[in-house]
Amino acid sequence: MSISRIASITVPVADIDRALRLYRDTLGFSVFRDLGDGPEARAVHLTAPGGGTTITLVHGSIDAPAGSLRGAVLQVRDLSSALGCLRWGGITEHWKDDGAPGGPAALFADEDGNVWTLWQPDAVPAAIAA
Repeated sequence: MSISRIASITVPVADIDRALRLYRDTLGFSVFRDLGDGPEARAVHLTAPGGGTTITLVHGSIDAPAGSLRGAVLQVRDLSSALGCLRWGGITEHWKDDGAPGGPAALFADEDGNVWTLWQPDAVPAAIAA
């Protein structure tokens, strides 16, 4: 088996349109594909501004209730600027460490409670940066 990359991370939310206001309008993701009819059968695929892995907003389910995402990392060029954008969008970080190993990092949660890490790497190996 030869896995080339992670294609998408599922983000379970209660209200996809509300989540779009954060992920698209505040964080700058672009809608790649909007599939389904009705709030519980809909999935919206979004691409990060720098490309690479996509995220998929889905209505929460019994197996993955809204707000159950943990441990996903969003790499940023400027952590302070990214946190400023979040604050502008009404989201406050839960934790910030300017001296974290590998580079400054911060945790935040979306309106549903999905927890993300923002990470500004000190140095990015060429294989990851591409």
